[in-house]
Amino acid sequence: MIELQPDLINTPAKIYQQKSAKISVTDSRDKGHIVEVLNIDRPSTTIDSSAALSQVLNRQFTNQLSNQGLNLNEESDLKVIFDVERARTYVNQDVLDYRANTIIKLQVKMENSAQTMSKTFTLRATSRGPLNANIETLQRDFNTQLSKLIDQVLEDEQLQEFIKG
Repeated sequence: MIELQPDLINTPAKIYQQKSAKISVTDSRDKGHIVEVLNIDRPSTTIDSSAALSQVLNRQFTNQLSNQGLNLNEESDLKVIFDVERARTYVNQDVLDYRANTIIKLQVKMENSAQTMSKTFTLRATSRGPLNANIETLQRDFNTQLSKLIDQVLEDEQLQEFIKG
């Protein structure tokens, strides 16, 4: 199992004053595993996460946007929907080394009574190592990339301006 524990570096500023929104996170991936190890001579191996990615992202975005001053309100006419389109590390395992390619793609859709905005954030990363990929390294790398993506979303000026109205 991969432990999903993104570690956000930035302390958010209070950028939303008197604004409220309803936040939701969906996961539209067809398979929920996080890591897929591709082997030449046998079927691929999949590794799941210990918690659903949508739950982890919901907690992160709820906490961070709240820290930025946004009031979370189920009745708000501003809706912010985060949809996980891709989140996977593909590991190509060779005899003497491995190569891991991580792709995380998140679509953010915001709508209010007057307009809708949609923006997609994609993060790609590659790492290499000797011998076999170990779970701790894959876990650390995935969490690092996930943290970077969350930071990109939270710091995006277009999204901030839409929320501010």
